[in-house]
Amino acid sequence: MPHITPKPGSFCWIELTTTDQAAAKNFYSSLFGWKPDDSPMGPDSYYTIFKLDGRDAAAACTFQKEQQGMPPYWGIYMAVESADASADKAKTVRRKICAPPFDVMDYGRMAVIQDPTGATFCIWQPMKNTESVSP
Repeated sequence: MPHITPKPGSFCWIELTTTDQAAAKNFYSSLFGWKPDDSPMGPDSYYTIFKLDGRDAAAACTFQKEQQGMPPYWGIYMAVESADASADKAKTVRRKICAPPFDVMDYGRMAVIQDPTGATFCIWQPMKNTESVSP
């Protein structure tokens, strides 16, 4: 699996949001050989980064309280030079900004946008985390 520094406009990350993170870890580990690496996100939650050959391959997390009732989904991230500028541009073409740009610690800056068909995707401006997996 090639590892790249993502160019703006390219896919750069995939992330599962689910109701049963433990079951997802077992399933994807047995299916793809991914090794889960958990990092605390709060008192009762953690973020799992799946590793393949020692490198980041994908991630998983459990729904937050405000997301309850949604079905599990795989989210995709697209690289951008500036999350703020890209979100502003999306607003000018009347796209819905589901979550305005925010920092993810010192790893990067992201936003969640909905396209004209209703599909939701994330944009990612890397800071500390500049390398990702090619889909």
